[in-house]
Amino acid sequence: EAGAKDGGDLIYDRKFKNFELTFEWKVSEGANSGVLYLAQEVEGEPIWKSAPEYQVLDNERHPDAKLGKNNNRQSASLYDLIPAVPQNSKPAGEWNTGGVLVYKGTVVHSQNGENVVEYHLWTDDWKKLVEGSKFKGWENFINAGGENQEGYIGLQDHGDDVWYRNIKIKVLD
Repeated sequence: EAGAKDGGDLIYDRKFKNFELTFEWKVSEGANSGVLYLAQEVEGEPIWKSAPEYQVLDNERHPDAKLGKNNNRQSASLYDLIPAVPQNSKPAGEWNTGGVLVYKGTVVHSQNGENVVEYHLWTDDWKKLVEGSKFKGWENFINAGGENQEGYIGLQDHGDDVWYRNIKIKVLD
C-alpha cells in the first residue's frame, strides 16, 4: 500500500526502442498513476518530464479526469495530449488490461482489448500536438526517447493505491 505518500516511480533497468508492453491495472477510489515510456535520465528531473504517458486513473473520482481537453487525461489516454477513444475503462477496484506498442515511431495504446490511441512520434504533427499541451517547450519531451529514440519504461507513483500485474514486454527490434 502507498500509505505515507513517500514511495517512488518503478523504472525498468534497461532501455527499450521498439516494443510491445502489456499489463493489467486497477486503481483504488480517486487514484492516479501512469505508465511512462521512452523516458530519459535527465539530471535533477523526474522521468515524466521526458516521457509520454499512458494514463492510469479513476475516471469517476480523480479531479484530473475532468481537466485537460476532450478527456485527454482519462485512463489509457496519451496524458494531456490525446484522449482514449472509446473510453472503456472499468470502475475503481476492477482489473483493466492495458497495452503500449511502440514501433518505429508509431505508438498505439490499448485498453480492455481495444486500440484507443494511435499517434506518430518525432513528426511535425507530434511537435504541434506537444506545443498545444502543458509540455510546450519541453525539448526532452518533444524528443521522447532521445537521440537513439529509446528509453526506460516506468510505473508512476502519485502516492495512491494502484496495482499492476502480468506485466510483459516483448522486444520488437
